[in-house]
Amino acid sequence: MKSQLKTSIEKTHKKIGQVIDAHGIKGWLYIGVYSGDLSMVDDLEQLVLVTKSLVQKEYSIMQIRSHKKGFICSLEELVNRNDAEALIGAQVWIDSEHFISEAGESLYLTEILNFQVVDHKVGVVGCVEAFSSNGLQDLLVINNQIEIPFVKEFVENVDFNKKIIYMQLPEGLLTINDPQEKSVSDEEAEAAESSLSSTVKRPRSE
Repeated sequence: MKSQLKTSIEKTHKKIGQVIDAHGIKGWLYIGVYSGDLSMVDDLEQLVLVTKSLVQKEYSIMQIRSHKKGFICSLEELVNRNDAEALIGAQVWIDSEHFISEAGESLYLTEILNFQVVDHKVGVVGCVEAFSSNGLQDLLVINNQIEIPFVKEFVENVDFNKKIIYMQLPEGLLTINDPQEKSVSDEEAEAAESSLSSTVKRPRSE
């Protein structure tokens, strides 16, 4: 029964985060977003909460705004802090249609979650497990330790069928966050951390 519930929602929705805490006294929730990508916030009208006991319910969003590493929102039926606190820890799912970019549009980070990253020299670097930011660029968090700027200058191709991101990374970038490597030159570090700000867009179909 539980596995059927999870499988059913996975077909139509994406899990974006969880309820971190109650916010204020009027039933507002603070929801942390795993990827840090808040581009969908202004378009959200509904979300689904799945509690720790796997009780699933869809809520209409009354008010919403970005907050810290996620957003705060008031939901229909939640009228006080007790209502909100009862949902702390619940998984937050939203309709997958919010994460489908059109050809030529900037990608949503969640579209490439769990993709493999392959460098043209090194080969397989690892799996995209999360996202971060340095204030100027979105960062791919690989194997929970390596951070790679996701900018078009580094990306050769994104294969959505194979779930692979082909990249051409500057020499030294992969060793910056590796505690085993202590010999990265100042020039390599500067090149790898250069302020690139171009976004990656979904390739147009031929």
